[in-house]
Amino acid sequence: MNYASVVRILALVMLILAGSSLPAILTALAYGEDEQVFAFLAMVLGISVTAVSILFLTPRPTLKARPSDALGLVILWWFLSPVAASLPFVVGVQNSSLLSAIHEAAACLTTTGQSVIAVEGNLWPASLIVWRGILHFIGGAASIITAASVLAALNLGGPGIHRSVLFVMPETSFFDAVPKVARSVVLIMVVSITLTVLALELTGMSSGRAISDAVSVWTTGIVDPAPYGRANAGPVADIILAIGMTGGALGLAIALPLRERRFMKALTDPETTVFFLLVGIFTLMAVASGVKFIESLGWSISALATSGLPLGEADTWERVPLPVFVLPALIGGSALSAAGGVKIARLIVLARRAGVEFRQLGYRRSVLGFQFRDRAMDERSVIGVWVYLIAYILTVFLVMVGFTFTGLSFEDAIRLAIGCLTNSGGLVAGHVAQLDGAASILAIFSMLLGRLEILAIIPAISVSFWRG
Repeated sequence: MNYASVVRILALVMLILAGSSLPAILTALAYGEDEQVFAFLAMVLGISVTAVSILFLTPRPTLKARPSDALGLVILWWFLSPVAASLPFVVGVQNSSLLSAIHEAAACLTTTGQSVIAVEGNLWPASLIVWRGILHFIGGAASIITAASVLAALNLGGPGIHRSVLFVMPETSFFDAVPKVARSVVLIMVVSITLTVLALELTGMSSGRAISDAVSVWTTGIVDPAPYGRANAGPVADIILAIGMTGGALGLAIALPLRERRFMKALTDPETTVFFLLVGIFTLMAVASGVKFIESLGWSISALATSGLPLGEADTWERVPLPVFVLPALIGGSALSAAGGVKIARLIVLARRAGVEFRQLGYRRSVLGFQFRDRAMDERSVIGVWVYLIAYILTVFLVMVGFTFTGLSFEDAIRLAIGCLTNSGGLVAGHVAQLDGAASILAIFSMLLGRLEILAIIPAISVSFWRG
């Protein structure tokens, strides 16, 4: 492990986290939220002093950083950033628990989005809602950047699943290639959110809610701490949000072709076509459960995007049976998006491999292959996907059992296990308010594990990984 490189980059990233609080600080000043101003400044001071000290005391790296170093950075970032960003959720709100504050920050950064802090009348300080939105943006961008660079380089999940035109393995330090990916991802997200905000404002939606909902759909999270008690946004606004949510669920799979004006490629991408097919299937399932067609369509898009932001009537989420309710979240969106879940790309690889097996039943000596995004898939790719799927199922089971030992009911344990691991706010919202300390720690760990795509955390268990 190239500790000098990892620690210095981590310090720089933490400084970015501290600097990103400026809009929240300005909001607190504008609204006279003095306690929040103090909390944000204390957070910025603490992060800045620590990060600057590390940069001054740590020697410049002499060795080239490798993908494994980047994975170490990613693991440290996801576990340390919720702690660093938690202080504003302690001061100025009805919360004296540091653990709840860390849970709140982790939920935002992982774009799971549920809130565990009860505020009387849901009248949150404006600066904290802004801070939630900022954390969602940072977490969503970090998820996509990690997938398009670190996971692509490590080849987790099989060749082609995390690869894109943005990333090329550098001959110098690995971190030299990441800024290009980061700039493209942040630019795409900023433009997409801005256009969505403008479109929502044209429907008569207030600026605050337009910004909150736009960030929610493109980061596949829930910025508003209480999204289910709001008035319906109207059919036009729901259509805009559904389009944005689709874009957020597909991520770079659709954004990169559209940026290059390759519209047909965007529409015919395998993850895009399968996403719309799954939306249709889950819509029919919800209709069969007694939910109206339009409401079923809105639910299926939001659930498959692992967002949880309600489209149409909010009570739709309570009328879909639990076995149907959890399926979209388990699948999730594109491998190069902020959506959680197993990811559509992996299901495509497994489905195509199954198709090859069926075709070979009558011709056992035939030699057949299959492709994903014009790249031939070998047995190693399929084995990698199978290992991931088995690990995911096993993790869901273990986390579910863990929640039952904390005293939760079987249904709540299922919701929380799948909701946290898939970073799906719609599954978790309304079921986390009364978690005890052990259950809250398990929920935080599960959300972070979901963002690390489970297999990426395995090296961290090995002492040799940190010694190498």
